[in-house]
Amino acid sequence: MKFLQVWTDFYRGGRGALVLLVGALVLAACQSSAPMPGPYIPPTRPAPQPQPQPGGQTPTPAPEPIGPGGLVPPHMEGRNLVRIGLLLPFGAQSAALRDEARSMLNAAQMALFEANDPRLVLIPKDTGGTAEGAQSAASAAIKDGAVVILGPVLGRAVSAAAGPAARARIPMIAFSTDRSVAGNGVYLLSFLPEADIERMLAFIAKRNQQAFESLSALRPDATQPVKDTTIRALALLRPDNPYGDRIEEALFSQTANLGLFITDIARYGRDSQTMSAPARQIAHVEERNKAVKAWEEAGGFGDPGLDPEFAFSLPYQAIFIPESGVRLRSLAPLLPIYGVDPKITQFIGTSLWNDEELLREPALFGGWFPAPNAKDRGAFVQDYEALFSEKPGRLASLAHDGLSLIPQSLTGGRDGLEVDFGKIESPLGYLGADGLFRFGKDGQVERLLSVYEIRPGRFKEIDPAPAQFLDEDETTDQGAF
Repeated sequence: MKFLQVWTDFYRGGRGALVLLVGALVLAACQSSAPMPGPYIPPTRPAPQPQPQPGGQTPTPAPEPIGPGGLVPPHMEGRNLVRIGLLLPFGAQSAALRDEARSMLNAAQMALFEANDPRLVLIPKDTGGTAEGAQSAASAAIKDGAVVILGPVLGRAVSAAAGPAARARIPMIAFSTDRSVAGNGVYLLSFLPEADIERMLAFIAKRNQQAFESLSALRPDATQPVKDTTIRALALLRPDNPYGDRIEEALFSQTANLGLFITDIARYGRDSQTMSAPARQIAHVEERNKAVKAWEEAGGFGDPGLDPEFAFSLPYQAIFIPESGVRLRSLAPLLPIYGVDPKITQFIGTSLWNDEELLREPALFGGWFPAPNAKDRGAFVQDYEALFSEKPGRLASLAHDGLSLIPQSLTGGRDGLEVDFGKIESPLGYLGADGLFRFGKDGQVERLLSVYEIRPGRFKEIDPAPAQFLDEDETTDQGAF
């Protein structure tokens, strides 16, 4: 594999072991309430160990010197260094958050070796998963000479760390989905729910246009019936939390210009036992039952859905379900139980649906969702698993892509190399593990996503991600890694 070759060449050239040693010493110097995982060391060559001295004592490595420009590992003296602060919640109370931080550190180191740039120095710092910890970690990274900060993850931590970064006039590429913390030198690399909604509505609009063209091409005397597959009205079955609020707001703000409208909204609580009543509401169970009773009294029998005289239909053609994991697998089967047939009504999700566990839920078969194109994402996952013998965490690719764009954003500053804000905002964008992306001046990320359909045992790409951003006349290799 290409990445493994880069790693091997870098290591054989003597630089790999040196950078790994730097990583180990930097990690050891970090103050944390919980130990942070060290960098990956290839098993073909163990890291050098301190040798016992006369008297049986093992020497303790000396702390890295802090020069006028920041931390200077001894073997890197004389180089024009680019120090990168990586702020992650290694010592968070949540075990899941700690695991995610470890996976993100692995991915950042993976990108470091892919870059094969001997000027780069990665300086991990523990935020502890708190705002106070993030502020302290940012200040410590800046004291060590960081010219750019990657992280933190949580919105409140990003807000706290933004102060020291702004005072030092260095950019911060963070991993939160909280749009309120973006801008003024803070860039959000995460997947934003508004972008998911924009991609799916654009797909619906394109599909509707194709359906209209097919219908208009029919001759007036055509005998072959054609099914109307257009989607004109939408329903929303959403969690009663801030994520659900943002999905609802995005739907209302983006549907008006597309000739779509929303007929139903139902909210459910955190407990899965609260899902039944909203599912019944969105399925119009009471109205359906009344229509069935009237149909039976009029002499109807058998399946009312097959009788054109049955006077009931849902007021929408598609339903958005912005949920994930176990909660989604609990919620989705309720809809067919209450009469919402996924073969008739289109189920639509967000990027949260990009989860192989959902391939075992029949109620979601045929459902659509947006996600990065499979080729780029698959290559990243394959390389990560080969190096670390485990699957990457959900946010690992963000740390990888954040570090990977840094070498392309460098410029010569008065006191050495620094990361240029204008280059970060390149309209050409960057090609990363999650496909093409770029940052706007507001600090928010724009991504080019594919649309997938859930099939038994696999995700089928039904609308590939565009090859370039729409306002660019042509693609070039500039600004892509």
